[in-house]
Amino acid sequence: MMRFIRRLGNALALSRAFPYAGAGGKGRLLQLLFLYASPRKSFPRMSIVPLVRSAYNLPADDAFFERYAVATQGFEELWQSKPRATKEDIEHFYQEHDKDIWRQAYLSCRQAEYKKKILKAYHTLLAAGIDRDAPVLDYGGGAGVLVHYLAVKGFTALDIADIPSQTLTFVRKTLSSSLRNIIAVDGNENLGQQSYAAIVSLDCLEHTMEPLAIAKRLLAALKPGGLFVLNFPKETDFSTTHTREAQVERDQVFAYLQEHCHCLCPFYAYRKRRHP
Repeated sequence: MMRFIRRLGNALALSRAFPYAGAGGKGRLLQLLFLYASPRKSFPRMSIVPLVRSAYNLPADDAFFERYAVATQGFEELWQSKPRATKEDIEHFYQEHDKDIWRQAYLSCRQAEYKKKILKAYHTLLAAGIDRDAPVLDYGGGAGVLVHYLAVKGFTALDIADIPSQTLTFVRKTLSSSLRNIIAVDGNENLGQQSYAAIVSLDCLEHTMEPLAIAKRLLAALKPGGLFVLNFPKETDFSTTHTREAQVERDQVFAYLQEHCHCLCPFYAYRKRRHP
């Protein structure tokens, strides 16, 4: 009960901020309250558990949860088993395991804060007036929960980009029919110039070595007036996959966005200026 009360207080605070402020945000806020009231049962179409079951030939949800309990063990041990000091070391880590597929599938089905993250990104696209046929990029999209949910909600020009990994292979296997492009971020990728109406990057840049350079490339790929949604948490724990280099540049990333964009929601949503 206390957890729900805290979440209710958080939701009420959100009602004064984008994308939940104003008359247009009331319906979106009600969806958020529904999520808090029933985190496991709400928004079942957000879940990628059915996709995982299909990819791994699992007969039922019970089989997924049994496999999940085993598949997600040993994450930190695997990270610490080899040096992870370079960009190449970090990228190779994501090719060594499929734990993120299982973890993100579980979160998309059961975990309120994770569902809130996906739901808020969707709500932000709506509040910013992004058409469902407009090109949208999910950068660092992992196992594809966001693009899966956006496709369910009728978005038809979706791209996802991430480093070569087992999660990206999973996305190719399960979501190709819903996506326009699946882009491997390997140093040769081309996101184009002013290609996207919206770019979303959730919990990605804290894992990188050069977040400012990435943010600049993403903003260059965004159309003038386009929406940039960025969840880049401030971290103090660097034990597993989060880099010190990312935190060193975090303030520079947001300063760059502030310089080149109109801020819709601090440290989260920005609209690229139409004129430099």
